[in-house]
Order: sequence, then structure tokens, then C-alpha cells
Amino acid sequence: MSPPEVVWSGYRLDIHSFKKFIMVLTGEGDCPPSDDDESSLDWAYEYTAWRFELLPRDRAKTPRIRYLELDPDSPDDITHLFFPIRWIPFKSPRQLEDPTHHDYATAHEPNEMDKAKLDRWLTYIHENNGGKHRFSADMFEFTAIMDLHPAYEWRIMECTMMYPYVHFMFLSVDN
Repeated sequence: MSPPEVVWSGYRLDIHSFKKFIMVLTGEGDCPPSDDDESSLDWAYEYTAWRFELLPRDRAKTPRIRYLELDPDSPDDITHLFFPIRWIPFKSPRQLEDPTHHDYATAHEPNEMDKAKLDRWLTYIHENNGGKHRFSADMFEFTAIMDLHPAYEWRIMECTMMYPYVHFMFLSVDN
């Protein structure tokens, strides 16, 4: 049986802006990174590792990420990342595709709570980088995707000691 899917609403960010975002988070600077550096998957792993090291109260202010779009010319690269904020049950593809469907606007338009969550997150990032760099909410685009129910989560584990070049992916259920 496959895991259930839902319609997630949240914020989308292009990979170039995401790399700049990670450099600020990790204290490496606020200059834009070159496009010839590590793969975009490595940048996504770096965000996940940074988030994991936060205290639980701070982790609650920072959304998880999901890969939104992979580059068709380079399957190891991500073009955009998605920060899920809220979800509704998936009923049909029309929720995502048909502007006349009653769930479409709910899924595709940010409400005041969504905007407040983004502001709270960006304020947290600004306060924790010493006030050096403030990200604008304009960098983020609100959108909706179909993905796993929040009780399921993809976790990627690198087994670097025994198999340095092998990535294992498994599904775990959060109770």
C-alpha cells in the first residue's frame, strides 16, 4: 500500500537564491555562490543538517524542505525547493490544476497565517546571522504541490563510513 498524498501549500525558492540563503545560514557569507560548485542536492542536505541541529523550539520556526523540481538535463540537480507550510486532503488533481475548483484558491493563495509564518522564519534567520543579511519575502513564491501525508516523511541517510558513494532512501512513519 502506498502512503497517502495531500495537497501541500507553501513557499517555493529557486536554487540560486537557496544557495545564497544557505551561505548566510551557515555563516559562509552573503555573496552569491558560483553555479559550478557542489550539486544542489548537497545544498539541500546542508539545510536539513542545519535545521536538525537547532533546538526544538527553533526547529519549529524553520520549515522542512521538499524538492520541487529536478533539472531534466541533470537529474542530480534541483531547480527549485519547496518549504511546506500547511496541507489539505488530496481529493483530485483538479485541486491543483483547475482554478474553478473550490480548493484551488485555498491551496494556491497565502493566508495571513502563511505570511506570518514566513515573516517569523525570515526574522529568525536575520536575528541569527547577526543582522548582517535580511531576506525579502519577495524571494519566495507561494504555490501548492501534491506530496506525502505529513505522517510520512522521506529521510535520506548517507552511509559514508562503509559506502561513501551510496545513498539510501527509506520511508519512515512518524507516530
